[in-house]
Amino acid sequence: MTDSRKESLVATATGLRELVEHVREERRFAFDTEFVSEDTFEPVLCLIQVATSKRLVAVDSLAVADLSPFWDVVLDPDIDVVMHASGEDMRICHLRAGSLPEQVFDVQIAAGLVGYSYPLSHTNLVHQLLRETISGSETRTDWRRRPLSQAQVKYALDDVRFLLAMQDKLKAELDRLGRTWWAEAEFKDYLKTIERRADQDRWRRLPGLHQLNRRSLEAARRLSEWREKEARRQNRPMRQVMRDDLLTAIARRMPGGRRDLEVLRDFNRPGLLSRADEVLAAVAAARETPEDRLPEHLARPDDAPGASTVANLLSAALAQCCLENHVAGSLVASNADLRSLIRWRLEGRSADQLPALADGWRGELCGKLLIDVLDGRATLRVVDPQSEFPVALEPFHNGDGKGS
Repeated sequence: MTDSRKESLVATATGLRELVEHVREERRFAFDTEFVSEDTFEPVLCLIQVATSKRLVAVDSLAVADLSPFWDVVLDPDIDVVMHASGEDMRICHLRAGSLPEQVFDVQIAAGLVGYSYPLSHTNLVHQLLRETISGSETRTDWRRRPLSQAQVKYALDDVRFLLAMQDKLKAELDRLGRTWWAEAEFKDYLKTIERRADQDRWRRLPGLHQLNRRSLEAARRLSEWREKEARRQNRPMRQVMRDDLLTAIARRMPGGRRDLEVLRDFNRPGLLSRADEVLAAVAAARETPEDRLPEHLARPDDAPGASTVANLLSAALAQCCLENHVAGSLVASNADLRSLIRWRLEGRSADQLPALADGWRGELCGKLLIDVLDGRATLRVVDPQSEFPVALEPFHNGDGKGS
């Protein structure tokens, strides 16, 4: 495919404003980012790549101090935004702009809804959808270093070069299959999940919290707050200040003095030993917190004894349904979604609290089928292990040849 679009590198506020005006005239653009997050508290945004029908632009975000005009155009509901695997880029958007766009057309999600595997890498999706090949020669680049070479800029622009063409092809296929509304709903849900995670208390995502009592939960909360402040002060990733598993171990142990704290094998690092008094102060504050102010455990749903076996059965039925309808099963449901459907059925099928698999486009695709399997109205039968469709989903018939 010959690409006649003008390529450029923008490194000034004036250049950025001109680019934003161009995007507003176009009403549609694709973008991606290059960032480094290994060594700092927050990701260092190094480059923003933009594609329109006429231009391919790399914005040097280390040279342009004020990127707010760009984030304003990302958030503009009248402008179409096209991306691939937009999660990390949208987290940066939320961090920098404090909000997320109403909708993003994510080609990775759209591809999964029309029969491609999910998640497919950008390189593989470009090849499968457009039969184009992208070089990976700059995959180990440190994007913080300047000046950028022409090869680096070209590599970065390849991340957006094909996005608009892929959107055009995927939109046509979604329309043909009557699944445009599926994609629109999934894009919105995807962004809501990113926003929820950004707003959620970080400490609630620590591993092993369900094994702690409520006072140790308070210790974990206070230690997490201390770690975040310390990481921000040092501009280091939180894991470099204190690992998650060590933080949880300290909260479980509730040490009362340095000797009790330093007996933990992983605490014997100079950076932590010098902060022992601050760690002990956080634990002491948790020990003194009144009972009625201790955090509660987040609800963990209880599964019936046979839930795992039933979930495996539903998984097989779902896989067959997705195969027949050309949808990526990994995009439709996780094992947790299947278990949620089982609990919903056992708890009386509340119409006010539909599980994901009984609602929206998933309900249309597979909800009734999975409920029929749960209720014994549909069965799985092996028809040809060597066939593309080795299993058949059929109505259940009792011994007299009639349906149940």
